[in-house]
Amino acid sequence: MNKDKAIWLALGAGAAIGASLAARRGATAAWRHAVGEEPPEHAADPRANWTTLVAWATLSGLCVATARLIGRGAAAATYQRLRGRTPPSS
Repeated sequence: MNKDKAIWLALGAGAAIGASLAARRGATAAWRHAVGEEPPEHAADPRANWTTLVAWATLSGLCVATARLIGRGAAAATYQRLRGRTPPSS
């Protein structure tokens, strides 16, 4: 693996992981504010019905996917600024 590809993989992965963690925290806080309780942890949670589970999965999935997209875009812009060219293809 060449140096540019290694830099891009590390930068992109770090941005995606960081963005995903932040989004998960944000989704949890939004759920607490809107619903007034903790989000369901798993399908066997006794207080969760399917509507609640699907709503949480939708909210958290949308937040994490959007944050990862933004994170990867920011990583690509940073790579381009630092290296003077677009990131290598994955």
